[in-house]
Amino acid sequence: MTHPKAATVIVGGTAPQTLDGLRSRPELSVLAAGQSLAAAFVDVLSAALDRLPASRRTGAPVVMAATDYCVSTTSQYVSRCAEAEAGGRRLRPSEAMTPEPAQLIQELAEAGGWNGPGYVLISPRAATLQAVRWAWGAISAGLHEAMVVCEVVRAAHGDGYRVAAVPVTAAADARASRTGDTGRTAGSSVVVSGTGLVTAFGDGGTAFWQGLLDGRRGLSELTRFDASRFRSRTVGQTQVEAPPGGPTRRALLDRARSEALREAGLDELPGRTLLVSAGVVPHLPQVSDAPRIDEIALEPDWDGDGSGVAPPDAVLMAHACASGAFGLAMAREWLLCGLADTAVVTGVSSLNAYDYACLDVLRATSTTAARPFDEDRSGVTVGEGAGVIVLETAERVAARGQAPLATLSGISCRVAGQGISRLNAHIGAACMRDALAMAGLTTVDYVHGHAPGTRQGDEAELLALDEIGAEHDWRGVPVSSYKGAAGHLLHASVFPGVVAAVRALRHQVLPGTPGLRKPLDARHVRVLRDPEPCDGIRSVLVNNFGFGGNNAAFLLTGGAAGRMEWSTDG
Repeated sequence: MTHPKAATVIVGGTAPQTLDGLRSRPELSVLAAGQSLAAAFVDVLSAALDRLPASRRTGAPVVMAATDYCVSTTSQYVSRCAEAEAGGRRLRPSEAMTPEPAQLIQELAEAGGWNGPGYVLISPRAATLQAVRWAWGAISAGLHEAMVVCEVVRAAHGDGYRVAAVPVTAAADARASRTGDTGRTAGSSVVVSGTGLVTAFGDGGTAFWQGLLDGRRGLSELTRFDASRFRSRTVGQTQVEAPPGGPTRRALLDRARSEALREAGLDELPGRTLLVSAGVVPHLPQVSDAPRIDEIALEPDWDGDGSGVAPPDAVLMAHACASGAFGLAMAREWLLCGLADTAVVTGVSSLNAYDYACLDVLRATSTTAARPFDEDRSGVTVGEGAGVIVLETAERVAARGQAPLATLSGISCRVAGQGISRLNAHIGAACMRDALAMAGLTTVDYVHGHAPGTRQGDEAELLALDEIGAEHDWRGVPVSSYKGAAGHLLHASVFPGVVAAVRALRHQVLPGTPGLRKPLDARHVRVLRDPEPCDGIRSVLVNNFGFGGNNAAFLLTGGAAGRMEWSTDG
């Protein structure tokens, strides 16, 4: 075990009165107030990174607790949506959603000198504790030699935000005994032991998988709310109805969790379980009476969606449509650190006017239906659904007598890029490159692309894949996407991708891309329109990208002892 050591806490922000009151404390390094929160954040984090050894400064993970900021910015956006709806109009571009917390980390990356992984925790009452536990555990276990923990909170006097950051490093004697960050502990691996899914095709991964193999499109007209003021009314809507007084998101998650636990061979969640939730934000007291607010925001006495997980181990993550993959990365490290024995990563997208209005004002939705990787693609079709992934160490699954579905062999998450909504091909390629390197691979048998169907995003993803393909001499590696079949599940978008990858490994079949008619050209990958049987699939690269510079890619691997029959029951 390595002994962590915390350096001096650096404090800044946009609240001069608060900062002045802290200057007398010798254990703090207090900076001058910044003109904006983004500027103050960059100043504080840059100062914290400068305290790290030069060899660790560029790639040190940053874990940010930002519950207050998330609540404030989301509440402001919900208020703008309510005002627009009351006036019977669409949002104006000037009323577009305030940047998500991860965009503060994006500002840090754009300032230069740092390109490591960054994570945003927004868990009610526990985000800072979770960030500190993560850094302490990861460094103790030797996963990293340095990390930075930071906190963004409302200033005590209500005159802005306070930003605090502390570098955490391995002790000098421990650093000398190691040769570098490997991102894993010797002999350990993290595996997928269960998956659960609800989509427009119905309950279960089998229904979704069969829809992909059949090339069907589970799309219909939106009926969850009045969509008359929006550009698009075509969605991937489920048939799930919430019980009286409850949100639809709860009903969706309950169904997905039941399947995931059953597939993992678990009657209930064991003790020492980490719950990572994507697709919801903390309670928003300022707008708690807004219509259908419970589809995106937790109730005041949130109990981990009925999971029974203790609050310190119930995490909310905010990384736009890449939240699920960032959650997998966190869960992997907590398992390898010994901070948890089991990890359950959940995500939900319940159709609501707030997410819809954001995509509408950005003109990201398609007026027809999404056609991922198609020359005539015109935007996103929003989907509804939920997903749950159970992760454990290989040793724990074996001890329970279970067979893992796949191994999470490599994963990379970065918050970087240019602009709010554009995917940067080079950053996307960097994530793929890092995930491959962690897995010890140079090529894969199949890629399940993020491919939302937008003009810029799909093209940039193929450029990123071609960049990696050129480096490793890929020749026609197959790639496809589910989003033309079930819609884009937004914050929960990674879960159908994981299920597709696991099923491809199990059944030795490559799914096609429903809705695709004229595939985009690529030099080193081959876009699939129709499903194909394929013997010997052992590795699948899954991409997951989001607004605000959120980028992620990961490798799922599994044995391929021979192709199973491609049957009609999935």
